[in-house]
Amino acid sequence: MFKRIKLLIDAESYKEIKKASFLLIADGIFHGFNYGMLFFTLLNLVNGTLTSNKVLKYTIIMIAASLIRYFLLNKGYTKVQISGSKAIKNLRIRMGDYIRDINMGFFNKNNIGELTNIMTNDLRDFEQWITHMIPTSSKLLVLLIYLTITIIAIQPKLGLIQIGIIAVCLPLIGFCSDAIKKTGYMSKKVRARMLSRVIEYVKGMECFKSFNLVGESFKNLKNSLLDLKKESIRLELNAAKYVMPMTIIINISFPIVMAIGVNDFIRGSIDAENLMMFVIMSLALTNIMRGFIKIYAESRYFSLSCDKLLSIIETPQISHDLEKYNFKNYDIEFKNVDFEYIEGKQVLKNISFLAKENQRTALVGESGSGKSTVLNLITRFWDAGSGEITIGGLDVKKLYVDELLRHISMVFQDVYLLQDTIYENIRMGNENVSKEDVVNAAKLANCHDFIMKLPEGYDTVIQEGGESLSGGEKQRISIARAILKDAPIVLLDEATASLDADNEYEIQNAIKKITKDKTVLVIAHRLNTIKDSDQILVFEDGNIIEGGSHDELIVKGGKYSGMYKSMCEAKEWQI
Repeated sequence: MFKRIKLLIDAESYKEIKKASFLLIADGIFHGFNYGMLFFTLLNLVNGTLTSNKVLKYTIIMIAASLIRYFLLNKGYTKVQISGSKAIKNLRIRMGDYIRDINMGFFNKNNIGELTNIMTNDLRDFEQWITHMIPTSSKLLVLLIYLTITIIAIQPKLGLIQIGIIAVCLPLIGFCSDAIKKTGYMSKKVRARMLSRVIEYVKGMECFKSFNLVGESFKNLKNSLLDLKKESIRLELNAAKYVMPMTIIINISFPIVMAIGVNDFIRGSIDAENLMMFVIMSLALTNIMRGFIKIYAESRYFSLSCDKLLSIIETPQISHDLEKYNFKNYDIEFKNVDFEYIEGKQVLKNISFLAKENQRTALVGESGSGKSTVLNLITRFWDAGSGEITIGGLDVKKLYVDELLRHISMVFQDVYLLQDTIYENIRMGNENVSKEDVVNAAKLANCHDFIMKLPEGYDTVIQEGGESLSGGEKQRISIARAILKDAPIVLLDEATASLDADNEYEIQNAIKKITKDKTVLVIAHRLNTIKDSDQILVFEDGNIIEGGSHDELIVKGGKYSGMYKSMCEAKEWQI
């Protein structure tokens, strides 16, 4: 248990949580003083030796024990809460940093609901486990050991009988653990599916309404909510199926040993003092055992969060040999590269090409022919299955992803903006810049004018994903980011595909400013936008079937020539 926790939290927080647990265990020991003083009070009362001085002494001892307990509880719970919160804060940051360096395939295999559930609910459950469940269960476990030893020392026969009865619960504890683990995992799975449905419903509302599918979509969401309700009830009932019998067995153990003890007292084989001490300690053991069983069942469920978090931390990251590197040039070369997203279905087939520094290389072809995959491999969003991709002669697999991306600016067709100010969204390109630099980048990207017309200008907070802006406005902000980054390599993936003619003209002008004297790879379906490229590569079914300049490819009369001719004919067509 503690070994798994050490894998997740930092060493300092782990040490502090252990210290806090020991303080709470000490509190449990002082808690036993109350039972001891109760025993001596009753014993003196039965013997007729109870005096005011003894009452005063017992009272002082109990008050002192209570004050010590207050100190231990206050110190212990404060330390465990502070340490736990710090540990979870560090774990959240660590996990955010960790998943950043995981291959994109991980995000395709795990839906957004699953990841959201792990990063929110499981982190919260893990915090509850290490700050409440573990310290409390440790404290109760120590008390159980202390009381078990005590009752056996007082009356071996009665103590062993009671322990023997309680021992019947041991197999049930194992069954309970397995049941909670099984139903707990299912409950978490259903919760993740429900979160996916909620996100899908909210984000797809416009689409659902336009196709009159709101009711049908809500039906799916409602079903996922009902499934979660069923699994939550099933989890509680499965736990109760074992907790209730264990509680009954523990409860009946006390009257059984009490009856045996009274019978032995009547026969004279046990004196009143020993019987009384045993009864008090036996009752305490019964109460503590009941509490331990309940906290154990809850703890077993919360511990599942640890497995979920470890499933991410143990996911292999993208490997690298070099943290930093100074490229001698920015030529990008593919050498016999193969790649497949799904095993057995090749997307790129032994492709090779050279995109020279300070030149513009265009990738054209039908959708699904492998163009975007090329950009994904350059940025190491994915790694090639075989072959080699180099920048300036260095295999990109050898370089740390963050260092690689420092040399690359990307502008995609689908632009994602954060729910923050326009200023901060542009500054993402380079956070070490002044307000003046941000404004200059916006002017170069032809977005300064529309920004200044907004209510708060650059301080206007936009909606999540940039939903409050048009496609052209979002695209120009994306280009402003790239201008601000000023990286030597620029990747453009359908940057103007969804724009109208006016916006496309504005964006093309902005793109010219960020691609000057850069190594540029551009994907475009509108062939008129890439006519001036130094090199045009034509993709078909994962292969490069043609390559050359626009004029050279037109003369060849191959695939590109046919595509260009079809585009020109389409322009002349009128309704």
